[in-house]
Amino acid sequence: MQDLVIKNVKTAEYKEVDLNRIHDPEGEHQHQFGFLKSTVVSPYKDGEGKMSVAFYTLLPGQSNYPYHQHLGREEMFYIISGKATLKTPQGDREVTEGDVVFFPPNENGAHMLTNTSDEPVSYLDIDTYTPSDVVLYPDSGNVRVLAPSMQKSFKIDSEVNYLDGE
Repeated sequence: MQDLVIKNVKTAEYKEVDLNRIHDPEGEHQHQFGFLKSTVVSPYKDGEGKMSVAFYTLLPGQSNYPYHQHLGREEMFYIISGKATLKTPQGDREVTEGDVVFFPPNENGAHMLTNTSDEPVSYLDIDTYTPSDVVLYPDSGNVRVLAPSMQKSFKIDSEVNYLDGE
């Protein structure tokens, strides 16, 4: 049974996540994807609940993830401190302390947060839990399939016939 959780953004333990080191060890990509993360609750980790909640900190020059949109999850950011540039389908927008941003699970919810300032940016990220999701990456034409036992990326234009190989 899941316990009550109280966690403070100022005293939470953070883990450094460097997506470039994990997914691009040869350093072929120009953008810096990395952050500090403190998970508050996670059904992915805990096996219970319907929401994933985490604190993130972006250092200057870092982006949270590549520009993407979820097809199965809703997501919300609450900017706790600092200011950053939010890439959206409607163009870049500055977000600052106190802003709340909601990303629907469709093309209107595509997003990437980048710290373009000289100070750290802290935000709360809340998303709905679905055991599986499809994530589209409009800039690269990639699609990522997330399932409990698999995470795979493909080019969206590499479609095969539904019965291919059956």
